[in-house]
Amino acid sequence: MSMSIDRRLFLATGLAVALGACQRGNRADMVVDPKTDRMYGMRSDSSVFTDSSLFPNRRLKLALRNMSGDQVWDLDATRERLYQGYVSKGYERSDGNDFGLKVDLNVVRSQQFDSDMMAQFGFLGSAGGGLIGGAAGGAIGGATGTGVGGGIGMASGAALGILAGYFTSDSIYVVITEAIFAVRRNASRPRRVVTFDGSPRVEEWEESSYGSFHRVHRVLIANYGGGRGVTQTEIAQDIRERQIRSLISLI
Repeated sequence: MSMSIDRRLFLATGLAVALGACQRGNRADMVVDPKTDRMYGMRSDSSVFTDSSLFPNRRLKLALRNMSGDQVWDLDATRERLYQGYVSKGYERSDGNDFGLKVDLNVVRSQQFDSDMMAQFGFLGSAGGGLIGGAAGGAIGGATGTGVGGGIGMASGAALGILAGYFTSDSIYVVITEAIFAVRRNASRPRRVVTFDGSPRVEEWEESSYGSFHRVHRVLIANYGGGRGVTQTEIAQDIRERQIRSLISLI
């Protein structure tokens, strides 16, 4: 009887060890979904530190473009979701010329993982990823080439390498968006002032030759993930949803 109990105990222990080996914990900046065993990550080469209460004119105009060639993106639906997110954070929607803030979003990649992306987008990593990511951070967010940008580039490269080690490339999806947040410069000036006795002051305004922005922040944001036994459509939709949430968190 004791041998039978010992045998069952041995088998149970071995099974527990095997199951533990199959379950992946979080790796680098990757998060593992315990229900699906899929792995997800997110990286950016900079950030925007701001708040809607800082701007006298918090009316925000949103432009959304898709240069990735991925026809699945519904730009109209995505634009509405982004507007809802920004309005909930205190910004006001503007679809005309009365805006004081501008957010321009361009989906530049929405595709299966390709190692060439590492060379094209330095903040995703590669041999020179630290230097490229650092340079972008310095130009945009104020970090130096050996500061925040460099660390992000190298860490992200390791994370994508982990994905490639676990899954095949057709099970890894990446979405990269170029996000630009800009504060508009006052482009109007008084043309004529008319005052009559006993009448209020009347001012007419004209537009200057062209408008401009006096604060511009550019950020590259990437979401990526992979899994086994998952279709390209399923994992791509997961990543798109995560990218939209990241873009709402931009400002």
